[in-house]
Amino acid sequence: MNLVRNLSLISSSLVIASAAQAHYPYVAPLSYQTFNNHSAIISGFYDNPFVAEIAIKNFKFHVHTPAGQKIELKDTDWAKTQTLSSYSLENKVDGTYRIRGEKTGSMSSFAQVNKEWKALIGGQPAADKAISPNVVYRSQLAKNTKIKTVQTQEIIETFVSRRVILSVAASYVHDGFDVQFITHPNVIQVNQPIQFKVLDNQKGIEGLSAEILMQTTDYSRDTKVLKTVTTDEQGILNFSLLEKGQYLLKIDYQQPFDHKGNELKRYKYTLSFNVIAK
Repeated sequence: MNLVRNLSLISSSLVIASAAQAHYPYVAPLSYQTFNNHSAIISGFYDNPFVAEIAIKNFKFHVHTPAGQKIELKDTDWAKTQTLSSYSLENKVDGTYRIRGEKTGSMSSFAQVNKEWKALIGGQPAADKAISPNVVYRSQLAKNTKIKTVQTQEIIETFVSRRVILSVAASYVHDGFDVQFITHPNVIQVNQPIQFKVLDNQKGIEGLSAEILMQTTDYSRDTKVLKTVTTDEQGILNFSLLEKGQYLLKIDYQQPFDHKGNELKRYKYTLSFNVIAK
């Protein structure tokens, strides 16, 4: 897993090395539990959790209704300013609504050299510069070298419940990467056990780390990670939170190189949810 993570970081740095400050996507409602007929959904790119600095773009959104219907949203359904995007969710029917956005990102290539996987880049190595041991140039490859690609996919989602909590939308499992909500995201209370199962093609992922970030009024550039939790042998995250408030759950998972096939996926997942007092 560490090798996969290191290679993923190297691949990403080759693409965004010039970026001065990262921004991360999220989607969240103004209220996770409501009695209203409509709910405002906010989405954007943040540096501090829940503080949108750039309007969301290139994500395809859909909504799962309490009845199990899947509604595809158009880009024109969103109102946009420079700093954020907003969508008016019609939630006249009681129950839970799931709002999910997906974006296909960059693709990287990796080559197996002496049984080790290295980030593959084009061109020729510079004669006067040292080459990273985790990188190989295409011109250096021997014939029949095994090559695999890694396609990045970003997923952001959240839940809104009107009057009652229903599991229809929360229990739906998407193809590929997904989170199975053993604990419904709209009923989490302070110091209550929380269980989320992380899946790849409906199979639990063991030993995968997830970061939990809390909304804060500290707008420094310091890290905002509240805690890190790891999935058990069944792929389940077990944790609890001691304060009420609004949180992000972030997961970065790349399928291992011994995964079947030459086209792998790297998933970047963000869930927004809230914790209420008992």
